[in-house]
Amino acid sequence: MKFGLLYEMEMHPELGSSESDVYWQAIEQVKLAEEVGFDYVWCVEHHFLEGFSHSSAPEIFLTAVAQHTSRIRIGHGVVLLPIPFNHPARVAERTATLDILCKGRLDVGTGRSITMAELGGFGIDPDDSRPMWEEAVRMVPRMWTEHEFSGFDGRFVKMPPRVVVPKPVQQPHPPMWMACTSPPSFELAGRYGLGVLCFTIGEPGELANLISTYRKAVAQAEPVGSFVNEQVAGFTALHCGPEDATARQRGGEAAVWYFGKLFEYFGEVATYEGYRDYRRRAEQAKDFTRLDVRDKLINNLVDRAVICAGDPDTCARIVGQYQEQGIDQFIGNVQLANLSHDDVMESVRLFGTEVIPRFR
Repeated sequence: MKFGLLYEMEMHPELGSSESDVYWQAIEQVKLAEEVGFDYVWCVEHHFLEGFSHSSAPEIFLTAVAQHTSRIRIGHGVVLLPIPFNHPARVAERTATLDILCKGRLDVGTGRSITMAELGGFGIDPDDSRPMWEEAVRMVPRMWTEHEFSGFDGRFVKMPPRVVVPKPVQQPHPPMWMACTSPPSFELAGRYGLGVLCFTIGEPGELANLISTYRKAVAQAEPVGSFVNEQVAGFTALHCGPEDATARQRGGEAAVWYFGKLFEYFGEVATYEGYRDYRRRAEQAKDFTRLDVRDKLINNLVDRAVICAGDPDTCARIVGQYQEQGIDQFIGNVQLANLSHDDVMESVRLFGTEVIPRFR
């Protein structure tokens, strides 16, 4: 099993941190993560989500990370592919440049956005986001591998033949992934030969059917790239501390804030047909804003392994449940809510030195 960290660049008001603080602290955290055995660092692309995510140019952050590390894989997770966000040629150019600067350590995750703040801000009809993604995800690997890209005449993207430069270091190209949060997306990722970045929030047992769907589809894949990247990465909030009850409470409170904010964003976009699978998640948002049930909710989330919070023994037990479902990579979000930089560094160090070795 591989282990990764995910960064949203959260700015909880209680911390009083500047954007500069958050970015440079994240670099220090990733440097430590590499030292203690983490395999991947992933960074999202979000826009206009003040407080929740200040990561609108992840390729720049990841380039800086690449210069401060030498082994950990660099996960662009995810780049938003609908063309008003990013033209496919620009995606191919920027990711190839990043692959050069990280000396061939890049993985490229793809997605379409799940918030109306972002989709509406770029003038994207939510029902067009999936077909926009489908056009772009087929174009990018061709731009990486064809000397002269032979052109594309789609519904949303029309481009004449052009030589797209530079080309990536990895041959034939970096591994490609897809953000998956709903059952149809697992099947689609499999058919397209893409790795799964599973951003579904739920207990590990809920993943079994989704992973089974993916494995069946990927066995019959017609990959959009030059090869099949059959991997499943499972994601959750992560906080590891020396004392179990304290780590549960601190990590749980941060996770409840994070999930509450995340599910709120589902509300508006879930009314659209192309996002109907998000409706149940949007309904859950109210549970994460009720202070009267917060402590009970936290213990429930840890006990069911929905979040990974506690001492190393508790965290190892939870990771083991993800492993049993067939997860290839466990991704933790450690830079959460009002957890300080020191809290995060302790969590990364403990998890890396006392949990990861149990799964090697």
